[in-house]
Amino acid sequence: MAELPLNSRYRYVAERRTTLPSGDEVAFLGRRVIPDLDKYTPLDRHRVVEGDRIDQVSTGAYGDPLLYWRIVDAAGESDPFAACRPVGRTLIIPLPIEVTGNG
Repeated sequence: MAELPLNSRYRYVAERRTTLPSGDEVAFLGRRVIPDLDKYTPLDRHRVVEGDRIDQVSTGAYGDPLLYWRIVDAAGESDPFAACRPVGRTLIIPLPIEVTGNG
């Protein structure tokens, strides 16, 4: 498999292999486990305002809209759209777990 981009949520997920009944071997990514909420170290916080979108929050925090998944994971959400609801909610902008060593 090709190496995944640095901003991919699957970057640090182990590659697995299986053999199909046909004998062909296929590679796939293992399951991505979302860390417990207490593993996140806040870099900053963001109070949700009307019209916020998680990709915009991520761009403001990290300079990259594709890192939205870090904020969603730290919020304990599985749905990215739910992270910016309700208005007034405080989101943790986490340091990357691979930087903090909490993973």
